[in-house]
This record gives sequence, structure tokens and C-alpha cells, in this order.
Amino acid sequence: MSGPAFDELLRRLVEAGVRFVLIGGLAVNAWGVVRGTKDLDIVADPEIDNLKRLAQVAATAGGQVQTRDAFISSSVSIAALLAEGERVQIDTGLGPLDVVQGLPGVPRYAELRSRATEAEIAGVAISVCSLEDLRSMKRAAGRTRDLADLEDLDTAHED
Repeated sequence: MSGPAFDELLRRLVEAGVRFVLIGGLAVNAWGVVRGTKDLDIVADPEIDNLKRLAQVAATAGGQVQTRDAFISSSVSIAALLAEGERVQIDTGLGPLDVVQGLPGVPRYAELRSRATEAEIAGVAISVCSLEDLRSMKRAAGRTRDLADLEDLDTAHED
């Protein structure tokens, strides 16, 4: 999945003032390698008011987080999970939103943001992780898709 649904989710995040850096498959696209993606991957500013805005966007888009015991869909509960979690996967009516914070191989928001570049996606300015950070995260993930992305990025950005 990629395209209009993710575009709408990105627009809503920006319009709500959510501070984040785009990573993952859509960041690969932003760096000139076209490929589909099944989710929208971001690293969000962990400041609590920012997480509350993110959770509100997710909740109004029909967002749910499945835990061991239940589905969580209220913005307050989603914000609490975001505040404590390293990774929260939110299923929204606009596609899956994967919020990553502090996983091995993924820099924290402030570090990513300091090196990020701006790109216009879906008609709005989005902070996209630097090419170097994207390569580093893909290397650390090491999955088949990530290694293919690395090859494609290297080909697209031969020096």
C-alpha cells in the first residue's frame, strides 16, 4: 500500500503540528527509489504534547493498537503507549502507521531531525531522514527488502 491514503495521513499529521521524521519505504521513495510500502514509518518527537497530537490524528483516522489483551483506540490510551513504547504499530483507516522510537539501529528524533532534509510529499513539507541515516537504518534492519533498498539507493546515488 502506498499513495493517496498515506498522502492523506501525512497531510493530517502535518496539519495537526505533529513533529516527526519520515523513515522506511516512503523515505526510500523520497530519495528517488520508487517502490511500494505497506506502512508509514516515522520517528516522532517524544515530547508529550506532540505525542498527544499524533495520537489524536491516529484516533480520528480510526486508529487502533492491538495489545495482548485488547484493541486500544482512544487518543489518550494511544498517547500513553507512544510515550512508553519503542515501537507502536497503529492500524488506521488510512493505512498502518508505525511509530518508532529508540529501537536498535534507529537514531532518536533529535538526532535524525538535525540531519533531515525537507521534501514535498502530498503537497506538504515533510522532514525526511538523511540519505546516510536511511542507509544506516536499512543496514541495521538487514531484512531482504532493506538490503534491496540499499542496493537501489546506492545505484540511484552513485557518487
